[in-house]
Amino acid sequence: MTAVPERLLLIGAFAALYLIWGSTYLAIRFGVASWPPLLFTAVRFLLAGSLLYGWLRWRGIKPPTAQEWRSSTLLGVLMLGCGTGGV
Repeated sequence: MTAVPERLLLIGAFAALYLIWGSTYLAIRFGVASWPPLLFTAVRFLLAGSLLYGWLRWRGIKPPTAQEWRSSTLLGVLMLGCGTGGV
């Protein structure tokens, strides 16, 4: 790649990051107005996790083992349920 397209790619990546991350707070504002906050948070993280899992499987990454699923589930419940839910 030449320097110009690489720079444009970097600027595009930052723009996407700002738009996606910034729109999260707008979505939360409207989401919690109609759904209970913990349910809305659970749906958001379930959707995000499902999209990431599908993307990784599409790229050919092998699925997690049963032990990795158990560990991830425990950590997810503790970090997201207690951490985010406690806030």
